[in-house]
Amino acid sequence: TDKIDHIGIVVPNIEKALEHYKNVFNKIGSKPIISETQNVKISFIEFSNIKLELIEPISEKSPISNFLKKNPLGGMHHIGLEVDDLNNTYSDAKNNDLEPLSKPVKGYHGRDLFFLHPKKMMNTLFEILSKN
Repeated sequence: TDKIDHIGIVVPNIEKALEHYKNVFNKIGSKPIISETQNVKISFIEFSNIKLELIEPISEKSPISNFLKKNPLGGMHHIGLEVDDLNNTYSDAKNNDLEPLSKPVKGYHGRDLFFLHPKKMMNTLFEILSKN
């Protein structure tokens, strides 16, 4: 079954954001990892029903550095939706004119993924992820 896997939140400083979530919700995030391909630092904070994915751009080459320029305090960036059959979902998205932003690619976590164009999804960016 499909499920919301995570909510991606862009932050200007991942260490400060992790400290904030620790102080506010008593939640310890994962040790930040660097995705060289995306030029970002990433950490997950697990709640009982969902994860928050904190994302900090580490260079101007990062696809999210423009998001942070427009939103200097950071903010919600995308919703990660896990699906049973990524390739079928991708085909359906193309056939329904949802404008996937790329063909499925391998993410930093080893899962295949693609994004749907926000203008086709009520101005919300969706990351579609394979189960494993």
